[in-house]
Amino acid sequence: MRRRDALILGGAVAVALALPPILRRRSAAFDFTDMPTLPGFRRLERGALSGGVDLFAGLQTTEEEAASARLPEALCPLIFPQSVAPGHLPVAVFSDYFCPYCAVLDRRLAEIEASGAAISLVFHELPLLGERSVQAARLALAASAQADHKEVHLAMMQSVLRPGPAGLRDVAARHGLDPAQLARDVASAEMDERVNDALALGRALGIPGTPGLVVGRTVVVGALPEEDLVRLIELEQARGWPGCTP
Repeated sequence: MRRRDALILGGAVAVALALPPILRRRSAAFDFTDMPTLPGFRRLERGALSGGVDLFAGLQTTEEEAASARLPEALCPLIFPQSVAPGHLPVAVFSDYFCPYCAVLDRRLAEIEASGAAISLVFHELPLLGERSVQAARLALAASAQADHKEVHLAMMQSVLRPGPAGLRDVAARHGLDPAQLARDVASAEMDERVNDALALGRALGIPGTPGLVVGRTVVVGALPEEDLVRLIELEQARGWPGCTP
């Protein structure tokens, strides 16, 4: 190998070895703000967002206003409705099926959980990108009556959802669901209420677009790069999860 080539190769190796610490230093520089409306929680705004402004501000329907009025003062049990295994950190994900950043983030988090990391994922539907998003959210929520919501959500997020009855048949076939029951559930008044409740919770948390996260006691607006996501999980695990205390 010529000396010049060796120097170039050596320089590339040095840069590669130096890169992870640089990334770690960058990801540690989080700018948190306290959330007076959610005691004990803090907020981090960082990363890409679909619908970066609240497109529905001032345009709430009567049903959405009613859902907002139904929200309890303590939001933590709504964010994390499932029990968390001892030593695990709960992570809530707010997604829209037509948000390109959401598909990447959801897959990344699912891979982190599957790797054995001590996190417990819960997925919330937050259909902010129009009527097709609302219909997809209704389908996912209706399917959860017959199957695990997390499994359905991740499968729908990673596939192209055909509109209308074709998409419903696809989801039913993929998860072994009764398509007739699924169609009834999708069209039910309960799905109206559940979608409006989801929108109300996202609004109460100040999530104007997707994706949104709640990592332990940190509300995140935007899609974090992987190094930032891992670092935030580490920071929250170090803080410890106290549960949804009153």
